Amino acid sequence: MEKTVLITGATSGFGKAIATEFAANGRDLIITGRRDERLQDLAKSLAFTYGVEIITLCFDV
Repeated sequence: MEKTVLITGATSGFGKAIATEFAANGRDLIITGRRDERLQDLAKSLAFTYGVEIITLCFDV
């Protein structure tokens, strides 16, 4: 069974580092954050680099 990882605060700091690490290990992601442009940029970068699927959700937790 394939698992998808949910990461909050993915646009910077620990959240971004964690998202990158999971993507590098082949996990599909749902990433959230307050800054949509940064979310979209990160999603495109991770999907291109690691070939994983990314869903973005823009909101403040």
